[in-house]
Amino acid sequence: MSKYLFNQISIPLINNMILTSISLPLEMITAANSYFRLKFSEVVNSTISVNFYSKDTKEVSTLGILKLTPDSIFTSNKTANLILIPALWRNPLVIMKKNPEIITWIKNQYHNGATIVASGTGVVFLAEAELLNGKPATTHWYYLNKLQHTYPSINFKPNHLITQADNLYCVGSVNSVADLIVHLIERSYGRSIASKIEQQFSHEIRRSFNEIYFSVEANSVHTDESIASLQSWIHENYNNNITTEILCAKSKMGSRTLNRRFNLATGCSPKRYILGVRLDQARDLLKNTNLTIAEISQAVGYLDSVYFSKLFKRECQLTPRKFRKSVREKLFRS
Repeated sequence: MSKYLFNQISIPLINNMILTSISLPLEMITAANSYFRLKFSEVVNSTISVNFYSKDTKEVSTLGILKLTPDSIFTSNKTANLILIPALWRNPLVIMKKNPEIITWIKNQYHNGATIVASGTGVVFLAEAELLNGKPATTHWYYLNKLQHTYPSINFKPNHLITQADNLYCVGSVNSVADLIVHLIERSYGRSIASKIEQQFSHEIRRSFNEIYFSVEANSVHTDESIASLQSWIHENYNNNITTEILCAKSKMGSRTLNRRFNLATGCSPKRYILGVRLDQARDLLKNTNLTIAEISQAVGYLDSVYFSKLFKRECQLTPRKFRKSVREKLFRS
């Protein structure tokens, strides 16, 4: 089981919170966990535990008038590996001041190692807890200027809908929550399961995840210059035949050293990295061009289109042709 498996989830309940900002992530993660259990039936303790927190045991009303009953109070010493902070309706600063208990609770959960996702204006709780000082963040565009003025030590990113700093994630809108959750599911359950969830919950034509995502790690200078140089070369030459021998020659490393350093720097092997670059390009071409499958196959470095199609289906759970059909059916114009 992945050490990043988010199977203990806690959510603070706040009056007038936007329910979809937590219900959608919960449904996506539950679906991913179901696929995971089907695939690895021998794995134990993969059941998801969800706890709702409040300052007392009274029901809390969401924006949609639905009411939720808390399981625990904020003074409980229970810990989680994933915290979902909901988006808020109306002025978040006013709501935050009415819920000071959440601040202490969030700090404790963060210091206990929890990954925290704050949707929309729910980021105000991370800001008030001073967990985002000197770090990137985003929020709903309507309150961006207000929060920038209130928390000048935070590096707000107005052009990014998702930001990451360590295990703190901020999402600018409810619509972008699905994009982040697919990313976290891939990190936890693998690309195959993430693709299935993306097809069911978030399979529209929209800006790519990399365009809306800002990560301290992804946007910092690579510490291993040799691997960074090799990554740049791969992005420029992904459509050519790239062998281990070529990579070793380019990096001036033996295969074992190359794999070890590449894994350490990127979290995956060179072969897996090349595959990811090629499939990203293939998906883009399938969405945005009328090139044939054979032409796309060659454009991303695979001379055998049958092999490419099998590889694409294995990784994306759809054939290239069905992928193109599914995304284009959801494209509409006014």
